[in-house]
Amino acid sequence: NAWSLAFSPDGQYLATGSFGGKVDLYNAENGQKEKTLDTQTKFVLSAIYSPDGKLLACGSQNGFVNIFDVATGKLLHTVEGHAMPIRALCFSPDSQVLASASDDCHIRLHDIHSAQPTTVSTLSGHSSWVLSVAFSSDNQHLISSSSDKSVKIWDTKAKRCVYTSAEHSDQVWCVRFNYSGTQFVSMSQDKSIIVHSFNH
Repeated sequence: NAWSLAFSPDGQYLATGSFGGKVDLYNAENGQKEKTLDTQTKFVLSAIYSPDGKLLACGSQNGFVNIFDVATGKLLHTVEGHAMPIRALCFSPDSQVLASASDDCHIRLHDIHSAQPTTVSTLSGHSSWVLSVAFSSDNQHLISSSSDKSVKIWDTKAKRCVYTSAEHSDQVWCVRFNYSGTQFVSMSQDKSIIVHSFNH
């Protein structure tokens, strides 16, 4: 019943999100289940640890993001805003901002370290489901891919799209920067993986 999974930054734990809304945390070395978190939703479609390993964010079919304290298993926040399922999540490298990508065609950036997480920006430009998001290592850019067959790169400070690639002929399921941010790779249902250059 697992729909999503994520390794902790130190590689010691594996989180799996399920159809029933539960997130199980396993010891990656021995495979033992150590904790179960309840999102109180159905279909955990995406899950990710913060880079500092302190938080686990889970995106659900109902458009909510649940943020847990990893050490205690406590549900810290439920973030609303999306009208449709959340396909992808990513934290900024400093663990301060969480990006959520949804079937509603939008990407939302959330400040998660305030007393109550707030949406600081909504990035709009895709015309179909947003399937993947990732920050660059320097936190300057966010990259996204979509069922609309495109890849977009956003300036995280200006909150605007600065680059669009439309080289794929089918939906683009995953996209990532290299460490220096000079290249990115996209993987599509058109059976191709493309390595692109990006000058910024």
